[in-house]
Amino acid sequence: MKNRIRPNSAYLFLIPALAFVLIAELIPMVYTTYFSFTEWNFITPPKWVGFSNYLNVFTTPVLINSLKNTAFWVIGTLIFAVAFPLFIASLINLVPTKSIFKAIFIIPSTFSPTVAGIFWRRVLISRQGALMPLFEAMGLTFQPLLPNPDINTFIMIGVWIWQYFGINLILFLVGLDTIPRDPVEAALIDGANYRQVFSHVTLPLLRPIVLLVVANAIINSIRMFDIPWVMIEGGPGRASETLAISLYRESFLLFRMGLGSAIAVVISIFALLASYRYLATLGKEKVAA
Repeated sequence: MKNRIRPNSAYLFLIPALAFVLIAELIPMVYTTYFSFTEWNFITPPKWVGFSNYLNVFTTPVLINSLKNTAFWVIGTLIFAVAFPLFIASLINLVPTKSIFKAIFIIPSTFSPTVAGIFWRRVLISRQGALMPLFEAMGLTFQPLLPNPDINTFIMIGVWIWQYFGINLILFLVGLDTIPRDPVEAALIDGANYRQVFSHVTLPLLRPIVLLVVANAIINSIRMFDIPWVMIEGGPGRASETLAISLYRESFLLFRMGLGSAIAVVISIFALLASYRYLATLGKEKVAA
């Protein structure tokens, strides 16, 4: 008699994955949410304080500055690491030798954020860095740029864009390669110029890739930690802190675990809202298909 697999037994294969999600994600999420409503310093038992930690996230000057810096990261990423690569990709797509540009732009993306941060820290803060000879050649006095709180956040955003520009560019080029030529050629025959074709034909067909890149860029910028920490540790003082650095500092350096947990929950909510649009749109397209 042949062995038969019962239809419902296929769900048993999901048990290892569900167990991993439960242990590695759901349980820590529940604990973090609970601690966000408490005051806990790792030593004394947690003390219930209600929503006071969340109020502190949005009222404490240092954390308000972290929110502002995180907003700068999101805006800068969307403009220069999403919109600009899309524009460049649309131009490169018209050139037959696209592989050369892919190789050039992808090189910075081969570095980890930590390595990129260390590299640019040496360039921007050290008198032995690459900028020193340039300043001397122009007859100027070299001033380290990172300790300047007015511009260091924007400099570090530039480092992030330098590193991830190539990945987004290649994603857009791959998306452009998958677009059928018939609608584009039909629009050109009807008299549309390249700007109109891009706005009304190419961009709507490229929407899934655009949503993916936008969601990924927002999530990565919301939880940005590596580059600002490696380059200047959120300084000078706490001037360039992001929410992720504030989470680390409050939780593991200042031992305010309740406040750090509240920041973690806020970061998770922002990331969930950023990914919702992409997931909802993708789900609608699958249902329509």
